[in-house]
Amino acid sequence: MKSGKPEKSKKDVRKTHLLDRTLVDKDSDVISCLGTIDEANSFIGLARVFAKDEMVKTTLERIQHKMFKAGLELVSDKRMGEDDYKEIISVINDFERVVKKPSGFILLEQNESGAFLSVARAVVRRVEREAISLQKKGKASIWLVEWLNKLSYLLYLMVLKEIEDYERIEFEKRV
Repeated sequence: MKSGKPEKSKKDVRKTHLLDRTLVDKDSDVISCLGTIDEANSFIGLARVFAKDEMVKTTLERIQHKMFKAGLELVSDKRMGEDDYKEIISVINDFERVVKKPSGFILLEQNESGAFLSVARAVVRRVEREAISLQKKGKASIWLVEWLNKLSYLLYLMVLKEIEDYERIEFEKRV
């Protein structure tokens, strides 16, 4: 190490392999989006661990499996499609039937599960923005973008299902 730089290794640690063993830079837009999907999935899993409502718990587990497919889209020929979109719309409809939405803005972070779901939703919104960029470059499908968009709304509905007494909280904040 003469110049203060590490000696060159046989493997460039700044690159990683895709499924087909293609080498790409770790700071590429695809790898960045994959990392954000992984981050969102981690928060979704954390929310699942703390979820009180069984409908929320089982739905979050299904979403975690679907997030693997979202990630695979970026590194394989497996794509999100209209069936994935219709499936999440159906789940949203199920939650809309049992969740009453507040009439105004409320603080959603009333308990652990609500807080973790809020963070998961924020990360999903970031991955949606990254996916839009990839879709514009032909590296992701519009179905992935649409699915992520609906996922952030579904996570919002799950927060409402998880927090208790939000109508009382909403009223007290207005008084």
